[in-house]
Amino acid sequence: MKDPSFREDDNQNIKELVLIPLHQAAILGFIQGVTEFIPVSSSGHLVVFQHLFGLKEPQLFLDVMLHLGTLLAVLIVFRTDLLQLIRSIWQRVSTGEIDSGDQSLRLLVLLILASIPVAIIGLVFKDDVEAIFATPIYVGIAFIITGLILWLSQFAQQATKHTGHTTLVDALLIGSGQAMAIIPGISRTGTTISIALLLGLNRKLATKFSFLLAIPAIIGATLLQWQQAPPASLEQWPTILIATGIAAVSGYVALKLLIRLVTDGNFSKFAFYCWGIGILTTWGAVYGYI
Repeated sequence: MKDPSFREDDNQNIKELVLIPLHQAAILGFIQGVTEFIPVSSSGHLVVFQHLFGLKEPQLFLDVMLHLGTLLAVLIVFRTDLLQLIRSIWQRVSTGEIDSGDQSLRLLVLLILASIPVAIIGLVFKDDVEAIFATPIYVGIAFIITGLILWLSQFAQQATKHTGHTTLVDALLIGSGQAMAIIPGISRTGTTISIALLLGLNRKLATKFSFLLAIPAIIGATLLQWQQAPPASLEQWPTILIATGIAAVSGYVALKLLIRLVTDGNFSKFAFYCWGIGILTTWGAVYGYI
């Protein structure tokens, strides 16, 4: 039986969301979980695979739930850092005093500042950017650009800055890199970590800063999409929940792997994958295979 909110003349997105098979949703969940954190652009991969599956319109509600799955992975991996930030805020509020040596409070200020660019771009230009660039040929070009950004990260020679030496300008530049990732095919992870390394942040801090910065960005994007997304039918919920769980688990594994790769200095090697998938995507779009 169809959900009462479903009507035949509703937005086409509802029909496509209701009819999406379990195996396709599971694949999209896995892709979202892995590519959200591995620096190869989750949005770009979702555009490509949705086109391959014949889903020409964005699956907004499914996208929302998949992002919630990857958000859960970030919260679990960085729970210690998040708790430390919360304790610092509570101490500031409860005592009214600021500990000049509290690096967690300084990190929080830097994260707030770095979140400004994506908040402005996301609220003002997000729909226009996605409408222009969410087609395979532009995604392919963006993949190639991501590869270039990752390749440049290997030239980070003085990656030794700790939180206390990270400037407000550093934070704004990293945040601007995150704002660029609104374009499907530009990796948020790849861009923010690469910029952080080139600015001199040590590898551990660059990784932590990138993913703590992702939390408000993912929450904000999820809330915006939630308002625009058509409701899912009752029959589709099991499929959506399974795909969300797959996104959370695969995202957790991918995030732990990425932390190790960045620490070991192997981050820039993802450039070759991005160049390869970018060339394939562009070729497929030009010749009508995608």
